[in-house]
Amino acid sequence: MSIQSRTIPLRTKLGSVRDLWRYPVMGLQGERLQTAEIRAAGVVGDHRYVFHDSEAGRVIDPVTYAHRWGETLAFPSMLDLKARFAQGDSTRLDIITPNGRVLSSGDPDFQTQIRETLGVPVKLMEFPQVAETRLRSGRALHLVTTASLISMENLYPEGDFDPRRFRPNIVVNSPPGRNGFAEESWVGETIRIGPEATLRVEKTNRRCKVTTMKQDDLPYDGKILETISQKNGNVLGVMCSVVKGGIIAVGDELEPSPAEIDDLPQPLGTPRHLSQGSVGNRI
Repeated sequence: MSIQSRTIPLRTKLGSVRDLWRYPVMGLQGERLQTAEIRAAGVVGDHRYVFHDSEAGRVIDPVTYAHRWGETLAFPSMLDLKARFAQGDSTRLDIITPNGRVLSSGDPDFQTQIRETLGVPVKLMEFPQVAETRLRSGRALHLVTTASLISMENLYPEGDFDPRRFRPNIVVNSPPGRNGFAEESWVGETIRIGPEATLRVEKTNRRCKVTTMKQDDLPYDGKILETISQKNGNVLGVMCSVVKGGIIAVGDELEPSPAEIDDLPQPLGTPRHLSQGSVGNRI
């Protein structure tokens, strides 16, 4: 165990876990969790799958492909869709459409249903390179505090700074009276969440146009990103690497921790291959 000089006194209560999120498919809405298993690459199952455009031969995202979908084409956008692992079966993925229809990877015609729903020739496939890149770049987990969200709301009261706009894995409920962009002062520090997991806060998180886009009941709002850019240097929240994996839960407390380097579980831990329609790493 090594101990580094700190800017946060030990035993300072940084807050508690308010929300936990996992995003099984890159660019889709995610699923809220009560507990999450953390390994080297982040939340198990997070960003495990992508939509691949068969014609363009590339992975797609909500910003790049927004002009191809939407109300003008009468097809849902990526952020209109939700992804979750099936209850009680982590080998099966569900995609939920805006009208509540559930497309299950356990159905033989799942890929056809995906293409028909989106109106473009895409395939849902496993893509571990996303998790590998996040691991290498110190972006395994995204964390944001309620203090930061409230600060943004104070700067732009008409805006809805719902955490879903920012796609965090962990939303921290800041202690009463904690103001400003609290987590930015944690960069370079090591923090413990609950009895098992330890994270290193690596960097602030630069924001993009996804924060402005319509999803679920959140309307399009270009001033969300404009406010973040003008008032806080276009950053909101922080990115973390995993020092020690474990189970974290809603309600767990966060506190500073000496930097502990222990053996991690195998990196890139994810649910097994989906049960139907698998060919190699594809579903």
